[in-house]
Amino acid sequence: MRKPDEIMAEYLLKGGKMLAKTCQNCGSPLFEYKGETFCVVCRETELENNSKKGNNQASGKKESKSRLEDSGKYESKPAINLDVQFDQTIRALLTRIEEEQDSRRLTKLTHALKEVAESYALINQGYDNRDNS
Repeated sequence: MRKPDEIMAEYLLKGGKMLAKTCQNCGSPLFEYKGETFCVVCRETELENNSKKGNNQASGKKESKSRLEDSGKYESKPAINLDVQFDQTIRALLTRIEEEQDSRRLTKLTHALKEVAESYALINQGYDNRDNS
């Protein structure tokens, strides 16, 4: 089973946007990817569980998306472990950057690191502004 930071880094590299909302189920940031908003960690975990049970991945994606959307598991306040999630993601990206030899992949990893850092700053800025009002 992959770690949450690896899953999030993969979606950032694929062009997904990390949002300021978190998943109430696992506390990970939600992502916008290909016009959909969902928790990439929960989706990947469910896909892995479904594939282990013999379900095909296509039906697992539909079930995962509908279950997360219908259950109202999204909230806009920070999760307790959000700082930890960002820290793990940044560390994983830095490790991959140090080890990467391909310049194209290095560029993508660097861009993903920048996106994570900017997202983290925006989230913290948003919460700081709410606390001061």
